[in-house]
Amino acid sequence: MDRKEDARKKIQLGGLLVKAELDHMHPAEAYVLYGMLLDCKRAMQEKPAVKERWAKLGRELLVGEK
Repeated sequence: MDRKEDARKKIQLGGLLVKAELDHMHPAEAYVLYGMLLDCKRAMQEKPAVKERWAKLGRELLVGEK
């Protein structure tokens, strides 16, 4: 069961990249996405309010699509 849950989680996260229209990048450029995500992680650690701002924006956009 853990493998299925892990696979589902990865598919869902990949779907978010598609929704954000970041899927145009070639897999060879994965380092760009990885660097971007690490930068976002650092930003959330340094300024916790940024997470709240991103959550609000994401919630508005995702709920608005349904």
